[in-house]
Amino acid sequence: MGRFTRAVRGFFGKFLSGVEHRNPEILLENVVQDELDNLKKLQVATARTMAYEKMLTSDAAEKQKTITVKERQARELAARGQREAAVQVVQQKQEAQTRLSEIEGRLDEARSNSREMERAFRDQERRYNDLVRERAALMEENQRAKALRAANEARASISLTDSSRDLEKARQAIRQSSYEAQAVGELGASETERQIASTEVDIKRIDAERELEMMELQMGLRPAASLGSGDDSPQEAEEQNIERMDEFLDKRLDKRGAERGDGGA
Repeated sequence: MGRFTRAVRGFFGKFLSGVEHRNPEILLENVVQDELDNLKKLQVATARTMAYEKMLTSDAAEKQKTITVKERQARELAARGQREAAVQVVQQKQEAQTRLSEIEGRLDEARSNSREMERAFRDQERRYNDLVRERAALMEENQRAKALRAANEARASISLTDSSRDLEKARQAIRQSSYEAQAVGELGASETERQIASTEVDIKRIDAERELEMMELQMGLRPAASLGSGDDSPQEAEEQNIERMDEFLDKRLDKRGAERGDGGA
């Protein structure tokens, strides 16, 4: 049974040690609570010592008052010639003085004890207050340590290599998809559509060249005869331009047809 008790005590001791190691707040709270209990005990003891001192002080004051009264009574009795009564009063005064001496002796000891207990109480009070402040500082430091440990664990669990590899795979997949879409678009366009698009480009170029010739004519950089006879009407000039444009387009189409024929051969 003793071995079982020791085993159980050891098991719970080890368990509690582990809990305290993981949670130092428990140890700090226990220390502060112990110091608070000591402070309360000293407070009670100091209060009792001071109460005893006050009681002795009150007794000493009463005895001193009694001595004063007895002395006055003895003087009055002696003055009246009542010697025997005066002797008895003087004896009572002496007993009160003896009692007062005893009380004063205990009172000196009580005062010394009160001062020592009050000093011990004040020291314990300062110790308790210092411990409370230290506990607050340690708790704050412990919280910072926990936050730092959590941040380090979070950073350790992050794999930048895997993220970079996945990002590169995504880039490659998007680029490949874009190229495939572009290739499909190029393959889907018919030859006629490409010829029309090329023809539109040529027409735009002819219009641009014609507009540039007009600008050069206005600026005096080109003679008026180079654009045709001045007697032609605007309609005839437009018809000539259309004829020249058609001839130019026919030549371009014939040239491209010949190129495709050579390429096929």
